Amino acid sequence: MIKKVITQALEAIAKEIEAVRETPSTDVLMNGELEKISGEYIYTFESQNQGLKFAEEIRAKMDGKEFKVHPVEFKDKKVRLEFPENKGPKVDEVYLEWENDYVLKKMQEHLFTLQEKSKEIPQLKALLKPEKNFKESTESPEPVFDDLRNPSQKEAIEKSLKNNILYVWGPPGTGKTATLGFIIANLLKEGKRVLFVSNTNRAVDVGLLSVIDALYEIDPGFSLQNTTRFGEAALDDPRLEDILFEHQVKTKLDSRKADAVQLSNTLSKYESLQEKIDDMMRNGEEVPEKLDLECQLAGNKIDEHGGVEELEDKIDRLMNLNERYELKKKQLVATTMAKVCTSELFYGISYDAVVVDEGSMAGIPYLLLMAAKSKNHLIIAGDPMQLPPIAITNDREAREFLEQDIFTYVSKSDTTEALFNWHDENPEFTCFFDVQYRLKDDLAGVISSVFYEGRLKSDTTEEEMKSLPDTTGSVALVDTAKYNPYLEQETGERGFKPINEVHHKLIEESLKRLTRNYAPENIGIIVPFRNSVYKVRNHLWESGFKDIEVGTIHTFQGREKSVIIFDTVMSGEWQNGSMRHYSVRPFDEAKNGLSVPRLLNVAFSRSKELLVIIADMQHVERVYGKKFLGRLLHSVKQISI
Repeated sequence: MIKKVITQALEAIAKEIEAVRETPSTDVLMNGELEKISGEYIYTFESQNQGLKFAEEIRAKMDGKEFKVHPVEFKDKKVRLEFPENKGPKVDEVYLEWENDYVLKKMQEHLFTLQEKSKEIPQLKALLKPEKNFKESTESPEPVFDDLRNPSQKEAIEKSLKNNILYVWGPPGTGKTATLGFIIANLLKEGKRVLFVSNTNRAVDVGLLSVIDALYEIDPGFSLQNTTRFGEAALDDPRLEDILFEHQVKTKLDSRKADAVQLSNTLSKYESLQEKIDDMMRNGEEVPEKLDLECQLAGNKIDEHGGVEELEDKIDRLMNLNERYELKKKQLVATTMAKVCTSELFYGISYDAVVVDEGSMAGIPYLLLMAAKSKNHLIIAGDPMQLPPIAITNDREAREFLEQDIFTYVSKSDTTEALFNWHDENPEFTCFFDVQYRLKDDLAGVISSVFYEGRLKSDTTEEEMKSLPDTTGSVALVDTAKYNPYLEQETGERGFKPINEVHHKLIEESLKRLTRNYAPENIGIIVPFRNSVYKVRNHLWESGFKDIEVGTIHTFQGREKSVIIFDTVMSGEWQNGSMRHYSVRPFDEAKNGLSVPRLLNVAFSRSKELLVIIADMQHVERVYGKKFLGRLLHSVKQISI
C-alpha cells in the first residue's frame, strides 16, 4: 500500500514538473548595482522572490537582448546574479524567466529512494493508515504546560508525548501554534531530538518563537544553542538571530579560526627557531643556550599536539567546519519542508519526533518525506477546513492527488460531516481544538455553525474584551447592488482578469473611515483573484493609500489583521448589450468542491476586530443563492452592523 502511494506521488510530481516547465516563473528586478569580482560581473538586486534561489538557469532580457544569468547568492532579501558581460555600473531593469522545478525534482529524488526502503519505515504506515498502525507508549512522561492551556490543548500535549502518530485539528484562533510550542518544549524536556517544519518561513519563525516562549515557562534552563533555525528567517526578531544556523556556523568557525591561527603561529615559531639552529649548525656556529632552550620549549608544545604532521592536520580541521555534523548535533531544528528536501545536510538524518505545522496545506509527497524522518513521534497539525495544497498541472488525476490534504486523504472524507465522524471515531490519534480566542462572538458563531458544525466555542477573557473596540458587532456587509456595479475584463490579456470599479471606490471609502481608528499596517484587503490584487493595489496607490496590504486568500493564510476587507469582486458583466451573471471557481462548489468553504473560511477568519465584506448581493442571490457563498452571506447579513 505504501509503495502504491509513493508511486502515485511520483507520477503526480512528474506531471507537475511538466506543467511548471510549460509555465515558467517570471520577475522584473530593478536598480541592480555592479560588483566586479575576479573578472565576473555580479549585480545585486533587492528581491523577495524565494523562487530565484532554486533557479538552476535564468533567462534574462534587457534592452531587447536575451542572455543567461546565474544566481550566486540569495540573502537578506537581496539576490546576486552573475551576468555574462558588463552592463554598466547600474541595471535599471531586467526581465527574468526560469523554470521553478528544483524543489519538485529534489522531492522526486527522495521519493525514489524512499520507494526502495519504504517497508523499513513504520512511520509511513502510521501516517497513511493510523487506524491500523497507531501505537501508544506505556511509559509516557507527565506533560508540563502553563495555566492558559484548555482541556483540548492539554489533551494534544499529552497524546504527543506517548503517540507514534497524532492529527491535531486546529481551527483559526484556537491557539494551535502556542500549543505546538508546548508540545515541542515537552519533547525537548524529555531529551528528544525534534524536527519542526512548516510550509513558509514565516510560519516556521512564528512556531519557533512559540517554542522559545514555552521553554521559558517549563524549562528555563534549556540552552537555545541546542536549537537552530535553518534557512532564511522571515521575521525580524532578535530571539531568532542568535539561533540562525548560518550565524551559529559563522560564530563557531570564527572561534575555530582564531584557535587555528594561534596553533599556526606556534608551529611557525618552532619551524623558524629550528631553521635558525640548523643554519648555525651547518655553518659550524655554536648554538646559544637560550635559543636552544627556546626551541625545546616550542618543540614540547608541538609534541603536546602529537607532532608537526598531527598539528598541521589539526589546523586544517579547525579551518573547516562539517556543517552536517553541526546540524546533526542540534536537538531542535526548525525549517521549511522545502529546505529538508533541497539541502544535502539533511540526508540520512532522522529525528525522535517530527512536528508539522499547517499540515493541511502540505501536499502528500511532502508529508511522506517528513514521516520518513520520524523515528517515534509524528504530529501533524492543521485545519482541513482551510486552504489545501495547490498544484498547477492540468492532469486531473495528478492534480486531485497533489491538492488533497492529508486529513481528508487519510479519513477518506469529502464533507465536513465526514471529517468530524472520522475524528469522533478515532479519539486515540486525533484532537480537535474546540475553543477560539480570536473572533468576537457574532462572527465566531457564524463560522462555527457554517464551517465546524457548531462545535467551535468562543472564550474571550475580560481583559481581551476591554481591548476590543466599542462596536455592536465585528462584521459589516456592504451590499453594493444599489450602486449598480458591473464587471469589466482587462483588454488584451489572456485568462480571467475582472475589474469592478464600483468596488474599488467602495474599498477606498471604507479605508477613509477605517484609517481614522486603525493604522494602515493593521488593515488587510483580501480579493479572490491574483489580477484583482494588482488592480486594487494600483487604485489605492493613486488614492494615497500606499501602506495597505492587498493579497489573495492564500496570501493571508495563517495570518491575521485587526481589520480585514474582503471584496468578492463579482457582479454581472455586460456582454453583447445585456448583463450576464455567471459563477466562478473560487465561489462555486460545483466547480471547486470542498475548496470553496475552505477558501471562504480563511477569508472570514483573518480579522481580530472587524471584517468588512463588499459584495453585490443581487448578483450573489442570483448565482449563488442556494450555494455555499449565498448561505454564508445570508448568515452574515443577520449579524452585520
